[in-house]
Amino acid sequence: MVSSLHKAAALNTLHAQGRVGTPSSGGSAAKSTSASSTSASTATKTAAARQHPAGELSATALQRAAGMAKNAAAAQGLERGQKTLAADLRTALGKAGVKLGAAVEFSVSSSGAVEVRGSEADKAAVQRFLKSDTRQPSFASRIATQAQDALKLSSTIQQSAAISQAAQLSKTSGGVVSLYSSLMQSAGTAHVVFSVSAASSSLSFPGSLATKA
Repeated sequence: MVSSLHKAAALNTLHAQGRVGTPSSGGSAAKSTSASSTSASTATKTAAARQHPAGELSATALQRAAGMAKNAAAAQGLERGQKTLAADLRTALGKAGVKLGAAVEFSVSSSGAVEVRGSEADKAAVQRFLKSDTRQPSFASRIATQAQDALKLSSTIQQSAAISQAAQLSKTSGGVVSLYSSLMQSAGTAHVVFSVSAASSSLSFPGSLATKA
């Protein structure tokens, strides 16, 4: 369900773009200019709709939203965090006698449990390490917290992208809210993946420019 706050944000975007307001009066020249502007706007929307079907967030809208100052700053913070976490994890694994043969991926289930994917040997070794980890906070806890932070940013990016795309493709305020709702529903549940190997790491999530180290 789309919240009233998000609906208000969509409508505010329309007002900022001059899409909602009090009709102005004018002569034939003004009407002609208005008609030309409407025609151009309609052509733009038609082209955009063909390129990005309604109900589907476009990569362009997501990239634009991810590049907004606040979102970019948050992404940079996540990048620094994942670099630190990956370095700490490699060091701890090394001290525990665990040598990764390839990249291992960490994700967090809906129940909050950290899941591990990789080769059978790497997966088993890492799972044993996480189970015996008594640090406070533990590596499992740090991985889960990082995923939660990434999900929050992903949601913000998707909401911004949906508002922008809906405002571009819809002709009325009601259409913007309806399309925004559809776009957010199609986005589904975001999935965060933290990948660590012996020499590199990355953090990826919907709307992210995958951060790597």
